[in-house]
Amino acid sequence: MKKRMTMPALLAAAMLAAAGCGTSVMTMQPPMPGQTSASGKEVVMNLKAENWGLYLFNCIPLVSGNPWRPNREDYYVFQNRLEEKYMDIMLQRRAERLKADDVEDMKIEEHSTGFFSLWIVWRRSMTATAVAVEKKK
Repeated sequence: MKKRMTMPALLAAAMLAAAGCGTSVMTMQPPMPGQTSASGKEVVMNLKAENWGLYLFNCIPLVSGNPWRPNREDYYVFQNRLEEKYMDIMLQRRAERLKADDVEDMKIEEHSTGFFSLWIVWRRSMTATAVAVEKKK
């Protein structure tokens, strides 16, 4: 009995390792000279937020990154943190640290795949880009 359970457990662990762990990442790029947002405000910084996680049958969250602690490999287990509101939180918090007035021009992309595990465990990812801006003068 013990021997029969060992192989599926090892296979599940290998699939999770191949998929990567859930985490959140925040990156910044300085603005181009004279860069403005769509509303005409001066850009302080170009922001990019990423978060990904693993889901059983693409609906039951197993692990996802912590949007309040990006770049620290901090995770939530059995909680879904891959929603637009969490991407907005990551961008807004970074803008606050930069002493920017607001975040504008946000674009969000979502991707998912279960191919690597025969659609049992799915890897989902969200990427949001935006610009931190100052008040229009």
